[in-house]
Amino acid sequence: GDHRDLHLSIRRQRQMCIRDSYKGIKSIEMEEEIILKDLNVRGFYDMVIQMVTDEVFLVDFKTIGAYGYKLKFGRNPKTNDSDHQELQLATYGLAVKEKYGRLDGMYLFYYNKDSSMVKQKIVPMNYLAKAERYWKQLKGRMNMGMPPIQDGISPVQSWECNYCKWKDTCFNSNRRD
Repeated sequence: GDHRDLHLSIRRQRQMCIRDSYKGIKSIEMEEEIILKDLNVRGFYDMVIQMVTDEVFLVDFKTIGAYGYKLKFGRNPKTNDSDHQELQLATYGLAVKEKYGRLDGMYLFYYNKDSSMVKQKIVPMNYLAKAERYWKQLKGRMNMGMPPIQDGISPVQSWECNYCKWKDTCFNSNRRD
C-alpha cells in the first residue's frame, strides 16, 4: 500500500532513535527486498528492528480508513476469518529469520489514515510454519503447470485478482464456468 506519510515520519524517528541510541535499538531497516528462492517468493518487508541484545522484530504497516478501522477495532469488531495479512508478514519473517539467524517477534501496525490512530497486533510465531507450508503447497501446484484458481489458496482472497497483472492470463486458462 501507499505508506508515504507514515514512512516519512518513521524515517525521521529512526534517525533520531539511532542518533540517540534510543532504548537499545541497534538498527532499523525499512522496505528491504526479501527473496526465498526455494519457495519461489519475492517481496518487501516494511521494517525490521534489531536490538543491541540482537533480538530481531519484524513490523508490517497496514493503512486503513476510518470505517475499516472501526470494523476491526470498534466496540463490536467484525471478526475476519482471513489471516492473509498474518501469512504475508510470516512470509517476510521466513526471510528475516534466514538473514538474521533469529526472529523474536512479528507485529502488524494498523494506521488509521483518517485519524492517525495506530493499533498493534502481535502475530504468533507459529505463522512462520503456516506460511512455509502455504508456499510449498503452491509451489507444488505450480510444478504441475499453472495452478487452478482456487479460492482460499490461489488467490487467498478473490479481490486480490483485481490487483494482479496476470489476471487475464489466469482467467483465460482457468475459466470459471
